[in-house]
Amino acid sequence: MRTPTVSRTMAEVLGLLLQAWQEGAELHGWLIMRGLRRSGPAVYAALDQLEDAGWTTASWEALPAGENRARRRYYRLTASGVEAARQHAIPVETERPRWWRPQPGFGMAAR
Repeated sequence: MRTPTVSRTMAEVLGLLLQAWQEGAELHGWLIMRGLRRSGPAVYAALDQLEDAGWTTASWEALPAGENRARRRYYRLTASGVEAARQHAIPVETERPRWWRPQPGFGMAAR
């Protein structure tokens, strides 16, 4: 795995993902874009590079039968991602909006 060059956007994404990791939450791409007020292409480029480096992992949500909407892809830091985030992250100053909530089945044991 290649260590990425950490851009400002990537450092902000790392900051938000580290904050979510510390609180036992996981975030999908739209929440990251909204939380950082960054464009989709910028956020998803950073997320792709983080995943290629092994600093994040992602999983698709399972939709209940009959729910007709696009599935969300949730991102969380890996162990090496937590260490990288501690070195490179730009802390994100944000209040906990309604959309910031722990996800079922994701908590301290998953770390």
